[in-house]
Order: sequence, then structure tokens, then C-alpha cells
Amino acid sequence: MTAETGQDPPDAGTYPRPNRAEPIEFADLREPVVRQVGQLMAAAAMTAPKSGGQLLAAGAPTFLETTLVHDRATLAGLAAWMRARGAERREAIWFRDADAAQALDGVLFVGLVNPYPPGYDCGACGYATCTEFLHATKQLRTESAALEFTGPTCTLRGVDLGVAVGSAARTAALHCVDSRCQTRIAVAARKLDLIRADLAVALSLSLTHKAITFDRRMPDIDYDLLDLPATATLPLGVPGAARAGGARNKQQPRTPTARRTRPRPPSTTDPMRHDG
Repeated sequence: MTAETGQDPPDAGTYPRPNRAEPIEFADLREPVVRQVGQLMAAAAMTAPKSGGQLLAAGAPTFLETTLVHDRATLAGLAAWMRARGAERREAIWFRDADAAQALDGVLFVGLVNPYPPGYDCGACGYATCTEFLHATKQLRTESAALEFTGPTCTLRGVDLGVAVGSAARTAALHCVDSRCQTRIAVAARKLDLIRADLAVALSLSLTHKAITFDRRMPDIDYDLLDLPATATLPLGVPGAARAGGARNKQQPRTPTARRTRPRPPSTTDPMRHDG
């Protein structure tokens, strides 16, 4: 009996008991959340500010491409190409990123497809007008097909790509999906015809208890023992020219450049030096 009511409390068994709610399984969250957030990131990239936006408003074709990949087979194929490319370049960082690619939940590629200049004639490319830039670099763009990306690219379009990637990355952060900007997996996507872009950035997506892109150690690779298929991509690494602890390596130029020698300045301590 309670002092307030003077009545006995009801038995616990008389309370209605609904069925126990099932907890949300983390494994069931990953694929649908990554897919939905990836689509929101693509929307953020497509609506980001762009140079010469009035051209798009007037019906000019879009130069920005977004592609979302989240199936394991495709991610494994990208990782395999990256390892083959790392062997050619003799760079361990490709192998490190390949391991991460296979563990991702998805990748959003944001790239430039036929990025025509906005017509500002700004000179940032080194040419006075956009038309001059296009004519002067036409042959070079054709010859760059064997390279990882196609170029040269309009400088302002490169800025547009950066703004779009930043907008997409911010969207991922707002929805608590870990994302990192990467270029090597974007190269793999280009060379495997997964994307059409001339220049692209990949935003890795992972929904894990701990971000898989942190604490990644650089692997030790013996390139001379590897037997991986060629990628038909330039440049190729110079044997024995490792840099940054093996993460990177000096690359062979496609066209050798003559090294200029500068005249040695006279030494102020040279006893043979005469002033006047």
C-alpha cells in the first residue's frame, strides 16, 4: 500500500509488454548507408559552384562525372590493377592503397570529362586566351593517352574539380561516413574503363568502428620477384631510385630532357679571383 494513494501497486505482470525491439545490426547498415551517402555526395559534387556556370545554364554539356562503386568484385579488380601499376612504378604506396581498396565499402569517383575552358581568357594556363590554349596543347593531350591522366587540363577546371571533391567530402563527414581523397584508385578506374574522366579523384567510403585508412604501414616489396601483368601505362620506375623510404620512386621521362648547367659563381675566398 502506498502512502500517497492508500492502494497496493499493481503486479508487474499486469503491465502490457510489447515484443522486444530488434537491435540494428552493424553489418546490415553498411551497404545501404554507404550507397545512400554516396549518392548524396554525388549530388553535392554536381551542384558545387563551377567556373562559367552560365554556360551550363545555357545548355552546354556537363564536364563533371560522378560514379559510385560498392561491389566487392569491382573493388578487387581495381586493387589488382593498382598492384600491377605499383610494380611498374616500383612504389610501395600503390600496394598499400590496393590493400585498402579491397577493404572499402565503396568509392565515389569525381572527374572531368572533356573539360572545355569557361572562356575567361584568364591566362592561368600560360596562354593568353582559352582558344590559344586548346590549339597549342591539342597534340599533347592526344599523346598523353598512355599516361595515368590526360592533359593538360584547364586550370580553372582543375579548381572546379577540387571544389566538387571538397563538397562531396563534406557531405560524407556530415553523415559520419569515413572518406579520404585518393588519386591512385582513380587512375585504376580510368585505365580499366570504369570511368570516362580525363582527370579524376576517388573518395573512399568506409563505415567501420575504426577508419581503415589510418595506421597503414608501407609494405616491403621486392619488385624483381614480382610477376604481374603490364598496365600499358607510363611512366615506369627507375630501378634503384627509391624515395621516401620506398613509398615513391624516381620515374623515367617519356622524352629525355637536357639538363642545363649553370655557370659556377665565383668564390669570395678564391685566391685567384680579382675584382675590378
